[in-house]
Amino acid sequence: MISTFKKKPLALLISTILVSSTLALSSCGDDGDNGVDGTDGAPGQDGTDGVDGADGAPGQDGVDGTDGADGIINYIPQGLKRLATAPLGAEFTGMFLNTDGALFLNTQHPSSSNTAADADGKVFNKGTVGVITGINFNTLGDMAAMDMPIITADKEVVKTAVGTYKVLVQQTDALADGHTMGDILAADGTTVIKNSNDPDFNAAVSDGTGGYYLYTNWEDRPGSMSRIQMSADYNTVTAEGMLDFSAVDGTWVNCFGTLSPWGTPLSAEELYFDNTADWFDPAYTYFSNAEAIAEYKGYPLDRSGNWGNPYDYGYIVEVGVNGTVATANEANVEVNKLELMGRFSHENPVVMPDQRTVFLSDDGTGVVFFKFVADVAGDMSAGKLYGAKITQASGIKDPAEAALGIEWIELGSGTEAAIETAIAEYDGTFAEAKYITDQQINDWAEAKTGTDIDGNGSVGTTTFTDNRPAFLESRKAAVALGATGEFRKMEGVNINYGLANTWWNAGAADGTQAYMYMAMSSFDATMADDAGDIQLDGTHGKCGVVYRMKLMKNADGLVDVNTMVPAIVGGPYYGDRSVNECSVNNISNPDNLVILDDGRVLIGEDTGNHENNVVWLFDDPAI
Repeated sequence: MISTFKKKPLALLISTILVSSTLALSSCGDDGDNGVDGTDGAPGQDGTDGVDGADGAPGQDGVDGTDGADGIINYIPQGLKRLATAPLGAEFTGMFLNTDGALFLNTQHPSSSNTAADADGKVFNKGTVGVITGINFNTLGDMAAMDMPIITADKEVVKTAVGTYKVLVQQTDALADGHTMGDILAADGTTVIKNSNDPDFNAAVSDGTGGYYLYTNWEDRPGSMSRIQMSADYNTVTAEGMLDFSAVDGTWVNCFGTLSPWGTPLSAEELYFDNTADWFDPAYTYFSNAEAIAEYKGYPLDRSGNWGNPYDYGYIVEVGVNGTVATANEANVEVNKLELMGRFSHENPVVMPDQRTVFLSDDGTGVVFFKFVADVAGDMSAGKLYGAKITQASGIKDPAEAALGIEWIELGSGTEAAIETAIAEYDGTFAEAKYITDQQINDWAEAKTGTDIDGNGSVGTTTFTDNRPAFLESRKAAVALGATGEFRKMEGVNINYGLANTWWNAGAADGTQAYMYMAMSSFDATMADDAGDIQLDGTHGKCGVVYRMKLMKNADGLVDVNTMVPAIVGGPYYGDRSVNECSVNNISNPDNLVILDDGRVLIGEDTGNHENNVVWLFDDPAI
């Protein structure tokens, strides 16, 4: 790939120094020294070298050469094209490629001040669920890139380079169940706690009559999911209602997700509680989220009685188990939390074509890359959870070069039934404040490894007869066992399932389709400090990076990855700007990812560093 931030070749600098030194030691009357090299150009391209100085009079050096011109900075990286722009204030969410080639795309929390209308008269001043029609993204050929929007009318609507963006539903639209789109209901099914403007993950499944059901996350506290029914041409929409999650004690911050190979939406709960003790701390920044769960459950908000169990939240939620995804009334769609995939700030799960391996991204600061391996294909009720141990390429800190090696550390094995039994032990009142302590996690890890992890001179013993810390305190357990907890704002991880499945089952293991991509919204902070396994140059870290991972078959005969390679790096970052701090001609804070049938990657932004968030089409030049 082409490095975003180039430096002058070391060999050239050394050569210049040697030549200059030799001339300086020559006898009087020789040519003067060469002029010094021009300065490096700004990020983008190198500046040109300075020209040699003129011959000096006997005994005098020649004059220095002129500095090289600054490199070009308003370039677009190779293979990158702007596909769509979001309204002011909005991020793009819910990118989902349907089987018919339509691309679902939401605008989350647009500015309430937007007044411009699109060609259909739609104003984007509230959460919107939509789809790009009139173009088949499964057979999308070459495309002319969009320019960035300049005038206000273009900034306030969805603009696309191909097809037509069609609004399906918007926040507060009437629902057939008597509520409105985005309503967050309490466990009683009738009390409206709030109305959300944060639509996120979409998944479309056949409704059995030629059309589709569209399941859409509402990323709030508590969270929810809506279902609408659409005709095959998307012109007829029935907004049915919001799903009932009371069977799993509600859900929380439903973020991105994927559709499983067996046709069920997998919704990710993004847990903000790095320390479970904060669930019971009224001074904690996000304590209002725990209060929202209490309100959902009908518990006293004065904290005088029962309180939400913190271990009920922070998982992958499977929607439509037992065939109910496309057959049941939306109020009766079965849901299940997949606790064995770990409890952390889930961003996205992606199931591999072996139907046993699931890669899981963790959104936050100082977080872990996880992998779950089921005991039986297609059955997520028993298996093992792993955390990634990272090794950075030796001596390389440039984020455009620094590949990361991956080794997987087993955290624990278990069954869903056993872990759910363990979770129930932490039901109780606010005053009881039941949770697994840091000391218990340390003692469990020491007993598991036979090592003195905390350095107190002894190896701890544990009272746990199961591996509950691995599944209920996954991030801390992973770090205690040696996994790397340094990633920063890890977002969507995804594959093109059809291409990966062809690679896996047809044996074309060296095909260009055998790749998984991961968006890292930022690579500053814990990825750019001087400690631990990851130590990148974070100068432009606020703009993010997308990594590429080649799929492989491991020693167990399962799909795996062992390297993360930077595919495209955002920036440059201009901290002195009041708007568009990241270059408008490059990615900024990548979030949702979708891989097309030809292997090209759609990169959706969640950024405050672009005035208008973008969906980019990226044709990875490395493959």
